[in-house]
Amino acid sequence: MNQRKLKVLFANIPTPGNRFVLDLQEGLEPYADVTWDCDLFWSKNEDFDVVHIHWPEYLSFEIESYLLNENPLPQKLWDKLIDCLEYWKKNASIVYTRHVQFPHKRHDEEFLKLYRIVSSYCINVAHFANYSIEQFKSFYPEHVHVNHEVIPHQNYASLPDKSSKEEARSFLGIDIKADVLLVFGAIKENEKQIIEKAFNAVPNKNKVLLAPGWKVQRRNISYIRLREWVFNFEVWLASLKKQRRINLGFIQEEEAHFYLNAADVLLIPRTDELNSGNITLGCTFGLVVVGKDDADIGEILKETGNPVFKVGDDESLEQAVKEAFTLSKTNLGEQSKTLAYQEWSIEEISKMYYNFYLNSIRKD
Repeated sequence: MNQRKLKVLFANIPTPGNRFVLDLQEGLEPYADVTWDCDLFWSKNEDFDVVHIHWPEYLSFEIESYLLNENPLPQKLWDKLIDCLEYWKKNASIVYTRHVQFPHKRHDEEFLKLYRIVSSYCINVAHFANYSIEQFKSFYPEHVHVNHEVIPHQNYASLPDKSSKEEARSFLGIDIKADVLLVFGAIKENEKQIIEKAFNAVPNKNKVLLAPGWKVQRRNISYIRLREWVFNFEVWLASLKKQRRINLGFIQEEEAHFYLNAADVLLIPRTDELNSGNITLGCTFGLVVVGKDDADIGEILKETGNPVFKVGDDESLEQAVKEAFTLSKTNLGEQSKTLAYQEWSIEEISKMYYNFYLNSIRKD
């Protein structure tokens, strides 16, 4: 097996905006011929050593479509899925990276069943932290055959990094002396209160909130013309607030470095999620990162010396934010960046996944 490249199938639909799978595919090139194609999973025609699943709900566009409603997956689709899993169990090693504990868009018995069934066919599961392993075992105590391994999330060195802090703040029109709190990515409605409280806790009056994914929502007004007028007015008001930069839309990869390099602290406002790639993103760009004291998020933050807060505890959140800005004036950010580039490089992580695959084949 070591004398030839492994043949690996990434059995997922395309995931635009998520660099994880793309970077891993490229990083594995010295060790494996990686094909990213969900259709080959269902066709059962090709010969692969390893079938690597990332998100069970993204095994096909048809399964993904059920995230947008509350309908059960048809029995015909269940039968087809199990038939494919049975085929690949006999003809390859099925492995899984546990990015999430359940789908963000639909958390019900139907999709919990999907996760349970898919993971039952896996011989090896990769996790980002030890918390995930223990949670997996508690969710699926019957999966005693599954082997577990912690493989860190690779860094984001593949993103352009073309600006200094001074250049980034000049581009965004931010005072070089301001304290800047960044919230990157999509923001849920229930997270806005956490963000506001966190920003209020920043002790410097000269401060800026960068939350481009914070969307101004349309109000529940039955009269359509009035609703749209109020919405457009509030969008206009948001555009005038230089201290709170929100509703900026999706930030392209080419411009992400301006926001990351302009910031002092990156806040993760997630309350229910298992993981967040923003920890690795923040460390890659030398930021102090603050997030909840729970799940993989809390475990990784504490291991890297970053502050954490207890969800629902305003005093804990305030203290964590103040500590984060104090730490931003130390060398913690540079230490995190060194860690990200040395231990979380795509080269190192790809080697770990290659050995992960080899172990899966040997145990099959």
